[in-house]
Formats: sequence, structure tokens, C-alpha cells
Amino acid sequence: NTLFKKLKGEKMKKLLLCASVAGALFAQPTIESLQKQINELQKQLKELKEKQEAQDQRYYKKVAPISANDHLYWHADLRSSVDFINYKMSNGSKKHNNILTNRVQLTAIAKPADNLKFNLTIQANNIYGMNNTKNSNYTNISWVVNETPDDTNLRVKEAYFNYWFGENNQYMFSAGRRPATYGYPANLRDNERAESPIAHLINMEFDGFSLQFTNDAMPESLQEYGTWFKICAGRGFSSASGFGTTAAYSKDGLKNTDFAGIIIVPYDNGQYALWTETVFAKNMKGFANLTDAAANKMSDLGDYFGFNAVFKADGIGDGISDFLDDSKAFISFALSKTKPDSGKQMLGSSDNETGTSIWIGADMPFGENGDRFGFNFVKGSKYFRALTYGEDTLIGSIAAVRGKAYEVYLHHNIQEHLSAGIRATYIKYDYTGSNGFFGITGAPQDINKAAQADVKNASDIRAYIRYNF
Repeated sequence: NTLFKKLKGEKMKKLLLCASVAGALFAQPTIESLQKQINELQKQLKELKEKQEAQDQRYYKKVAPISANDHLYWHADLRSSVDFINYKMSNGSKKHNNILTNRVQLTAIAKPADNLKFNLTIQANNIYGMNNTKNSNYTNISWVVNETPDDTNLRVKEAYFNYWFGENNQYMFSAGRRPATYGYPANLRDNERAESPIAHLINMEFDGFSLQFTNDAMPESLQEYGTWFKICAGRGFSSASGFGTTAAYSKDGLKNTDFAGIIIVPYDNGQYALWTETVFAKNMKGFANLTDAAANKMSDLGDYFGFNAVFKADGIGDGISDFLDDSKAFISFALSKTKPDSGKQMLGSSDNETGTSIWIGADMPFGENGDRFGFNFVKGSKYFRALTYGEDTLIGSIAAVRGKAYEVYLHHNIQEHLSAGIRATYIKYDYTGSNGFFGITGAPQDINKAAQADVKNASDIRAYIRYNF
């Protein structure tokens, strides 16, 4: 009986549930009321969609302004530095100073289409307060005044566009004031984004054109090696009389200094790469004698050829350790050759002179905060001449050294957008003229037999703090 009562109770519950469901079905709203509810839901969905689109657009403009075709993205960079510099001269005398500088950069980027981008960088690079530096002879040499601290004038450092075209955008054409400083490996020591020229041979801005054939433009047999190349051409000196003369902008007696180069990357798998750079330049300038140097009167002296090859590793080995995976190392070889015009001298010689240089370095992780430390060693021969006048340290260029340069550095991230660092550079010159032009001021003399007081060795300890956003 007890079991029968339980089964009867369960059956009654099921019957009541079915009755409730049936009653609910017969109690459904009319077609008119259902349509009213549907209309109300559609209205709410439309409002939600409009709100979501507005929110997405605000987010899109905030985090990806470079992709918004009616917006200009601005980037601000302020670096305040102090350099403690010391010189020992060939006659035994010593010179020293501490220099405080501010470098301010404002970079604007616009990308109105997926295949078109414009970049602009304006910069002021000044020494603290009033000073007695006299760089007036170089006022119109933008590839000097942009990189050497002096006044507070705001100058155009970069202004160019990139245009990709062809199937899969496999070609890229660019024109304007091209970025040509902080190329690899100089970008590592300055904590900068790498530009396309290799800094061992060229570390100065130029105005010109470039045409890149990307890896997609290569034959299939080369694509697996990451092969690509870029052709560049520009002008370093324009022979022009200027506005206001009888025949405005006609030649002023000197020849144009033009150059062309090609960057060939035969192999790059993302970790290991071999980059090469070949440069030809016509009508290089310099002072023919000391009298012309005193009067700042330059002459056409001859032509120039340069070659640079660098092997680099972005990560050493494969899974050996986290430290090696995040380390970078490189070895760079550079060669320069002069070809003086008949009856003239380049670097103090009427013969074709060849110089070589080797640059070895590494950049490694330090701690858990994304900090980096590294070292550089450079050794250059008697007649080596890199194309750099915007010096990479206040005591001179390590890339152009005729002798030996040693350097260590540390970059520290204080917090997001704020960093600091310290760098120590020591240069020991074997020959004079490392940072001179192609004339008499660039002639190499044995530093121990120099006719006048010249820098025998120099050191620069730099500390900086930097805001970058």
C-alpha cells in the first residue's frame, strides 16, 4: 500500500505539470502583442548596436590613431643627458668638461591607406643655457646640426613617405628626408628603433629616394632565405647660388655631390641574418690646404666607394637559456676607398687609398624589467672613412675611429614611458683625421708624430633620463 501511494503521488505530479504546461500554451499572447514585443526588442537592439559602434570608434581612435585615415599620430621624446668628457692631446696636455643637453623630438605619422604612410620628425638638440659654441660654418649642413648639440632651433630631422605597390605590396618606394641615423648596430647602444642603412658605414641623414624589393618580390628559390634588397640615391651637396642672385639657383662653381647605394640582404630567417651595403659617391668635398680650411673654402676632391657587411644574431642558439634567447650579437666589417681627381688629394694622398674597420658587439637582457646592457669594440685602419658627421658621441664617432674604441652601456626602464641609462666610451686614436672631411683635415698622421696638438685618446661618460610616449 505504501508503494502504491508513492507511485500514485508521482503520477499526480506529472499530470499536474502537464496541465500547467497546457494551460500556459493556451494562455500565450495574441499575434498583435507578440509583434509589439518584437518591435520593442528590435528597437533595443538598434540602440545597443549604436552605443557599441560609438564605443568601438572611441576605442579605435584612442589605441590605433595611426590607422584612422583622418588622424595624425604624434609621438613625443625628451632626453636629458649629462656627458663627462676628457681628452688627452698628443702634446701631453689635457682638456675636460661636463656638458648638459636636451634633445627634443616630435614625430608625426599619418597612414591614410594600408599602402601609404607619412613620417615627420622635428628636433631641437641644445646645450643647457647660453654657450660659446660656434657652429655657424655648418648652419646649412643639416646632417651635422641635427645630431650635434648647439642651439634651440627646431629643425626637420625626417620627412618622407612610404608607398607600397605591386602584387601583395611587394615593392616600396620612398622619397624625402630619409631616416639614416641609428642604423644597426648603433640603435642598440642608443636604445632606438633600427633604420635601414648599416651604421658602421653610414650614420647621417640624407635627402633622396629609395626603392625596395621585398621578400615577396624575390623568386621562390630565394624567398625561403628571407632575401630582399633596396636601392637608394640622394644628394649631399647641391651646387646652387641661391635666391637673390642674378641667375638664381644656377651652379656656384662646385659640383653636386651625389651618391647611390644598394642594401642587399641575402639571408634573414628572423634570428640570424647577413646584411650588406654598397655605396658610390661622386665629388666628395674637403679643404685642399690649411689656408682653405681657415677660410672655410671647400673644393671638389674626388669619388668614394664603400662596402659594409654585418652578420647579426637576434637570439643565440635555440632554447639553451632564456638569457641567450633574449641576447643579440653581431660582427660588422666595413671598407672604404677614395679615388682622387687628377692632380688632387683625398685624405692627404693623391693615390687611391683603402681603409677597413671591424665592429663587434652584443646587447643582452639585465634583470626582469626589460633592462638591457651591452658592449662595443671598434678597430679602424689608417685610411678608413665612414660617412658620418653627426657624431654618435660628443667626443667623436666610434664608427669612424682610426684606432680603437671601447664601450659599455646600460638601459634601465624606470616605468612605462620613462627610462634612464649610462654609457662609458673610450677612444684611443692611432691616426688623426677620423672625424675630418675628405681633404687636408682628414689626412691621417701617426698620432705620436702629429705636427700639431691633436686628440690622442678621449673618454665620455654619459648619463641620461628619457621620457618617450
